[in-house]
Amino acid sequence: MIKLMFKTPLYTTFLCIMLLRFNVAHAQDFPRDTSFNLRDDYAKNVKKYPFIKAVPILQEGIEAIRDIPYLSKSKRQLHLDLYRPLVAPRKMPVVIMIHGGGWRSGSKEMMAGFASHLSYYGYTVIVPEFRLSLEAKYPAAIDDIKDVIQWCYKNEKKHQLNNRQLVVLGTSSGAQMASQLGNNVDAALKIAATINVDGVLAFRHPESSEGSPTSEWLGGTYEEATENWLEASALHHVSNHTAPILFLASSIPRFQAGRNDMIKKLEEEHIYYDLKTFEDAPHTYWFYEPWFTPMLEKIDSFLTKVLPQTKTKKIVTYLHQQ
Repeated sequence: MIKLMFKTPLYTTFLCIMLLRFNVAHAQDFPRDTSFNLRDDYAKNVKKYPFIKAVPILQEGIEAIRDIPYLSKSKRQLHLDLYRPLVAPRKMPVVIMIHGGGWRSGSKEMMAGFASHLSYYGYTVIVPEFRLSLEAKYPAAIDDIKDVIQWCYKNEKKHQLNNRQLVVLGTSSGAQMASQLGNNVDAALKIAATINVDGVLAFRHPESSEGSPTSEWLGGTYEEATENWLEASALHHVSNHTAPILFLASSIPRFQAGRNDMIKKLEEEHIYYDLKTFEDAPHTYWFYEPWFTPMLEKIDSFLTKVLPQTKTKKIVTYLHQQ
């Protein structure tokens, strides 16, 4: 476990790269796909969007505790990173941030920029690693996030966690997972809000175009694993237990599969939702300005609205101004 306390504004991508290398070097022996990473994603997107700026890790007024063990499965130990403001006068709302990567790739370290900046708004942000499809099939990753939630309950006092204000946020495939969990089909979860950052809501839908990564994760094609495909589609499980949800969308249609139909169901159940679309934005816009800051502001505005009773007042004004 590594504990870092950032008190000076050292904005650098070098630290992020070093953390990624540290994670790989100390990885346990299990299958890995590193094809989704910050370096390659930036190289791909900067060609079409030469004006983008990668979001650095915020190192002003933030405490970061990395690689906290939260679960051991046989020889496999799973870890999470925790980010919170240095000045935290009382329990903070909790945001569990689930990374993307097609359920096959990606890492918690990729989310350090996003998590550190969101924490500065007055949240404890928890970014877990979880088993990906090369290591374990569905529902292993979902079960891992459920175990993260249980870890939050067990460590409420130690880390000053307000578990009555527990939010799940995911990007891309992580957004699918967050939306599935946010339906609160498992009543023990008690999720208060969901934030879907460009993730599908239905796998078998006229708008969907899911391919081999989906089949690999869900344990087969739709015909081979129908139950998994339907269970993992948040659209099919909306009820009066579903948490309020914020949809943050790029302009790429396939990542919005099932969203409009889900909105209809949310309206029928009188569940609050909000939607913001970032026009002409790449799928992974959450890594880059000029979309990052408006996205953070929208997230904070939404959470302030749906978590009104015990939402901690912002600790400091957001300082990341370019």
